Amino acid sequence: MAANPELRAQLESAISDNKVLLLMKGTPEAPRCGFSMRAVGILEQMGTEYGAIDVLPVLQPLREVTAEIADWQTFPQLYVDGELLGGADLMEEMVESGELAEALGVPQPQAGAEAEEPPAEDGPYQSPPMQIET
Repeated sequence: MAANPELRAQLESAISDNKVLLLMKGTPEAPRCGFSMRAVGILEQMGTEYGAIDVLPVLQPLREVTAEIADWQTFPQLYVDGELLGGADLMEEMVESGELAEALGVPQPQAGAEAEEPPAEDGPYQSPPMQIET
């Protein structure tokens, strides 16, 4: 069965409207799983602005959409310039290799720098203008 076409259109729009977009469980201020918390910490460490979407309200329909878009069903998912880079584990590997800084267009963080806690209200996180509905 095909994924929800309206939800797919909304997600594709959010991916194209945000240079950096994190699909995650919860929000950057209140991640709802350890992997999402790690992904937020990495983006905060990188100091880049990003959009984030809480996938929990429509988890299963969104899994079907992301399976069609990028053949990936687990969260978090990091998209940069419309391309799926991966989840928290791949993000960590990309930080170590310098690939994430290159993809984001930011300086490589200092070696040994620890990921920060989820951002305060004035962190680089920016919410995309999207309501996920089914």
